[in-house]
Amino acid sequence: MTKTIVLKVKGLSHEDVCNIVRNNYQLTLSEPVKKKIRLARKAIEISVESGQKVYGITTGFGSLRDIVIREKDAEQLQINLIRSHSVAVGEPAKDEQVKAMMVLRVTALARGNSGCQLSTVENLIAMINDNVLPIIPSKGSVGASGDLAQLSHMALTMIGDGHNNLKYKGKIYDAKDGLKKAGIPITKLSYKEGLALNNGVQYSAGIACMAIKDSYNLLENSLIALALTMEALKAAKQQFDERIHLARNHPGQIAIARKIRAFYKGSKLVKIYGDVYTCPEEFCGYYYDSEMGDSNRGIKEWTLFEDLPEDWTCPKCGLVKNTFIKTLPKLQDDYSIRCSPQVLGPISDVMDNTRTILSREINAATDNPLIFIKREDPLEFDIFSGGNFHGEPIAIAMDHLAIAMAELGNIAERRCAKLVDGSRNEGLGAFLIHREALGLNSGFMMPQYVTAALASENKVLASPASIDSIPTSANAEDHVSMSPIAARKVVAINENLVYIIAIEMMLAAQGVDLRCQIQSLTPKDALGDKTFKAYQFIRSIIPVLTHDRIIYTDIEKLAKKIIDGSIVKSIS
Repeated sequence: MTKTIVLKVKGLSHEDVCNIVRNNYQLTLSEPVKKKIRLARKAIEISVESGQKVYGITTGFGSLRDIVIREKDAEQLQINLIRSHSVAVGEPAKDEQVKAMMVLRVTALARGNSGCQLSTVENLIAMINDNVLPIIPSKGSVGASGDLAQLSHMALTMIGDGHNNLKYKGKIYDAKDGLKKAGIPITKLSYKEGLALNNGVQYSAGIACMAIKDSYNLLENSLIALALTMEALKAAKQQFDERIHLARNHPGQIAIARKIRAFYKGSKLVKIYGDVYTCPEEFCGYYYDSEMGDSNRGIKEWTLFEDLPEDWTCPKCGLVKNTFIKTLPKLQDDYSIRCSPQVLGPISDVMDNTRTILSREINAATDNPLIFIKREDPLEFDIFSGGNFHGEPIAIAMDHLAIAMAELGNIAERRCAKLVDGSRNEGLGAFLIHREALGLNSGFMMPQYVTAALASENKVLASPASIDSIPTSANAEDHVSMSPIAARKVVAINENLVYIIAIEMMLAAQGVDLRCQIQSLTPKDALGDKTFKAYQFIRSIIPVLTHDRIIYTDIEKLAKKIIDGSIVKSIS
């Protein structure tokens, strides 16, 4: 049964928006919201009848704000506004970005500060509920006065104008024909309604809402990849002791360290290491750990090396006991592992802050001018011009998020490099393939190239958009935010990041297999409860690599499971 979300005076949550967009929850207005919309509309009608000069209602727009429009032309003014401003270019925005934009435009109008007709809002809701989606070019907004171009394209479809610009049930229609097919009335714009529909940053905010949702999913997947890498590289767990992270007292760092501990809990590979005895044979990698013993030879756990039979030999290569080298306890790992809470913690904090900002923006009135009801009966109100359409809050937040997500890829790439480096991967061998197969086979040499390329591209994309501004509208709009560019960059970074994480998971799973072979353990016995579940899921999709084969299909399979959240669900 389809679920319905009622838009109340307090507005929608971020999760509400995501459910409407991705899970097709239906949207409807509460009666108090309808009342607010009607009161604001009445205020507009009174203003027009009184002959007041009000920006965008009885005047032109932007630098034409001082030209007074005759009353008989006021309605045509709104139609002209939408037609003249529908100038976006480039590839179409994604359907979910368009739908999110439409939902946020409804929440803005529902504030009761815009003055549109209730029927206009209800027509927009009908389009949302039936997935009647405008086809909107992705480029052409500077994020002030809002996302004029994209929102105008949305409004253009609502008034039944434009060609091949409406999508419904998998087919593309002229707006007029598509609305008729869906049974949705053509919207007849009246005073102020063009501005009410196109003046705001809902395109930027819509992209941002979906991007932050995806960012949280990517962080969770990256933590799983990290935990598997730690298993493969037999990381020292004392680095994640809660006391270390409480000593610095950053909430994100503390929370990330706690999650990492939960992932490897129960592991025989991630632990506090004592003295171990390492086989000296190059590329062997085996070490005797008294805590593990050697169950295949009947050596019980906690059997000291000194107490092993004199004829005991390396389970992997056969070297005799007296050739083994005593190795001091492993105290710490390289920064990409040891400092992961200190790096991923701030990333988590940035994500939380970004979601807080977007949660405010979801329910913001962002057009201009705005109507403020002072008294209902008799109706008293103010109409003021302001600048809530400026996208700077979104632009700066998304620039911060872009940097954070690029960093998530940077540190993951370093772990990928460590996994394939035979001199740094704790005996797993070069490129994670058996020594005897090297040369004829390249193993996992190339996937790390890909992560390097993607991480480098993300660094370029992380350059802030909000520090740029080019004046528009004959310098009347002399500072703009570039918020849609900031938001689109995060989407591009996240698309690259999916593949970086997928590759780390693939390499880490291979590392786990090799580690278990070296130590004569099964993954079930060796891994923590959650890391084993993740390993199992990965191995259900892609097999272990024994010789060179086509790898890109494996990467794509994992990427799809990261995007749909399957890997995160597999460990819950």
